[in-house]
Amino acid sequence: MLDDFLREDDTESFLNEIQETPTLIQTEDDETGFLGMTPVQRFVISVMFFFMVLIIGAFCLLITGSIGIPLG
Repeated sequence: MLDDFLREDDTESFLNEIQETPTLIQTEDDETGFLGMTPVQRFVISVMFFFMVLIIGAFCLLITGSIGIPLG
């Protein structure tokens, strides 16, 4: 079984297979930007992150008693 792995013709065919694989040429149409997202997707993620920080910050202020909800 191990002799099959060590034969030279197997390694040569493997190396030829690697050399024959086509390389992908990136064009401007395929480029989607940072982390593979479009500008609209990045904007939505940034807005969602902004609101998460806003909500968590307000929650922390309420918990620590720095601000209070006016009950009137």
